[in-house]
Formats: sequence, structure tokens, C-alpha cells
Amino acid sequence: MKSTKSTKRTKIDAVRMKDIIAQLTDIIYILCNAKQNNIAIILEQFTDITEEELDSLNIVFPQDMDN
Repeated sequence: MKSTKSTKRTKIDAVRMKDIIAQLTDIIYILCNAKQNNIAIILEQFTDITEEELDSLNIVFPQDMDN
């Protein structure tokens, strides 16, 4: 029973982390008009998230648009 509770807690933590990173990504994109590679660098520097962790969260960056 304890392992099920631990697994559920891990899933909830992962969902929260994904939400926080997704919101941070949106803020950086909207306020800074940053491109995908810039957002990845900012997230790496300020959150210590690795590229593998970011990939595992399946966060899709907005399409870079040439203005």
C-alpha cells in the first residue's frame, strides 16, 4: 500500500513540475519574445533542469516566428 502512495506522490510532483516549467516557459516567451533556444538556455540556467528532464516533460516550445 505504501508503494502505491509513493507512486501517486511522484506522479503528482511530476505534474506540478511540468505545470511550473510550462508556465515559466510561457512567461519567458511572452515577456521576452524569446526563441526556443533562448528559452532552453534560460530554463537550464535558472532551474537546473537538464535537457533530458525537459524532454521527459514533453513541453512543446512555441514556434519561432521570423518578424
